[in-house]
Amino acid sequence: MAKRLLIFLILLGTAFPLCALAPPGPEPAATASVRLGFPGAARPGPHAIRVPFVLAGRLIVVQAAVEGIEGNFIVDTGSGRLILNASHFDGGFPRRSMASVGTTGTVDGVGVRSTAGFSWDSIAFEKIQAHIIDLSHIETKKNIRVLGLIGYDVLKDFEILIDFQLQQITLVRLDGAGERLDSLAILEEPEDSLGFRLTGHVITLNGWVENTPVKFGLDSGAELNLLHSRVKRRVFDHFEISRRTNLNGVGARDVEVLAGKLYRFRCNDRIRCSGMRTLLTNLDDINAAYGTRLDGLVGYEFLCMRRTIINYKKEKLYFLKWYRP
Repeated sequence: MAKRLLIFLILLGTAFPLCALAPPGPEPAATASVRLGFPGAARPGPHAIRVPFVLAGRLIVVQAAVEGIEGNFIVDTGSGRLILNASHFDGGFPRRSMASVGTTGTVDGVGVRSTAGFSWDSIAFEKIQAHIIDLSHIETKKNIRVLGLIGYDVLKDFEILIDFQLQQITLVRLDGAGERLDSLAILEEPEDSLGFRLTGHVITLNGWVENTPVKFGLDSGAELNLLHSRVKRRVFDHFEISRRTNLNGVGARDVEVLAGKLYRFRCNDRIRCSGMRTLLTNLDDINAAYGTRLDGLVGYEFLCMRRTIINYKKEKLYFLKWYRP
């Protein structure tokens, strides 16, 4: 019998049409602005904020407030939208032709709330559309109250520094060329960098397992890495299986998977990761829905080893030096 672990991978929590022939129906009208505030945030400049976070298991959780409701939001680069938990927010405009794809299949009952805009403390956002999805199963299994997920639509116009060592996230607004509007918000120079390809909202990294080329998505909402069950046999030679377990995604359904460790993964000669905790599962649904050809995902296991900056406009990752006490 599979051992049940409280593992969540919430990649791609974004609505998409279930059927191209389904009638789209009228678009929801814009509602009043939704204000997203961060009570514990510091403001190093007019175009930057710094937000502390805690870990719920291996999920990045920040304190935020939406429409006067304050609580926990998960920072999820794998999600395409701002997602609000249906347990705490009205369902908006239900769309029968819409569903959400995650690592455990489709998620039905997605609501859509079109907003005129919202603000993250002193930083304003415009025309952000929130999706309403039931996240109560995550609340139950993580034993925390979750108001929602902060995804690509919120993050795309910023440089995002995820610092596990200091447990804080810094966001700096970018201009059209991907340059910081506040040059003093992050003073350190990176010691390394890595290009990526953005497919929709999915960050795709080219890498290798030993000498076999692979494409992995980067998802901060992945507590453990994922390896596609259809990868080349040479990749399996470096995946050491330890047990069976259950995987939870955005939907409430569990999927039985094989757990183990992936060895000899590298993005280049300098950025190497070996012995990362990894789950073996099928990614066909995700690849079909989003036009990707991912061999796997990396999340916490990859990010916690580095102080990582994500720049969507330049399609680059930058890595800062680890603090030495």
